[in-house]
Amino acid sequence: MPETLDSASSPSPSPSSPSSASGRPERSGRPLVRRVVRIAALLTGLTLVGGAAWYALLFLVTRTDTATEPIDPSVRSVEVDISSGDVEIDVVGSGEKTELHKELTKSLRSPDEDIERKGDSLSISADCGEGVGQCASDYRLTVPADTRVKVVSRMGDVSVKGVEGSVEGRTRVGSVDVRHVSGDRIVATSKTGDVTLKDVKFGTAEARSKLGGVRVEDISPFEKVTAVSKMGDVELHLPSDAGPFDVNAETRVGDRKVTVDQDSSSGAAVEARTKIGDVTIREG
Repeated sequence: MPETLDSASSPSPSPSSPSSASGRPERSGRPLVRRVVRIAALLTGLTLVGGAAWYALLFLVTRTDTATEPIDPSVRSVEVDISSGDVEIDVVGSGEKTELHKELTKSLRSPDEDIERKGDSLSISADCGEGVGQCASDYRLTVPADTRVKVVSRMGDVSVKGVEGSVEGRTRVGSVDVRHVSGDRIVATSKTGDVTLKDVKFGTAEARSKLGGVRVEDISPFEKVTAVSKMGDVELHLPSDAGPFDVNAETRVGDRKVTVDQDSSSGAAVEARTKIGDVTIREG
């Protein structure tokens, strides 16, 4: 006779079984996480698309206008003051003309340019003002050799070559490079960038940078040279036939290397300082 199963022996639902009193499985937190991820991805995509559209608009409205204008050969003083752009000044070569070459970059804003001639002086200014979009004014001038030069750029490189007159070159962001120049006084300063004086003759010279290296080399006998950086190496190569020198060389964090003859009563004064970096003074 077949055995009968006792109903009491049948397994009963466990309280922790997925089949609870409601008869439905418990909800997981995963769907919520997936929704958050999808929303974040959507927002990221919209941001990227918006950024791409913005840059595309700037690209479409940006243009660069170039022009060349003559500079009167009687000019003996040039002053350039711009808010953004590179400035290069060189002496006129054989068979060349004294000229001003310029590139003005415009987009949602444009440089407010002013060029003025008074007597033997030429002044150039260009201000981009406030706003968004690309804006710059790059200038290259070829001038007579005996020209005094002053250049100020708030954001850009400054280069002066070949002139036989005093030179002042300043920038906030960029490098200053003065080469093959002969003048009573040379000033080259940058807040963020390297400063170089090479193959220059002067009575007094200042080369300064707040964040960048300072290098002075291939110079003739002088009265005083000052080379100062707050964060960067300072290196001077002094003429071997001009010593001894009255040297003041200091660094807070770095090496001090002075190998020239020194005499505090010398008429050739050298000041070389940095807070963080090496100071090197040698002949050559």
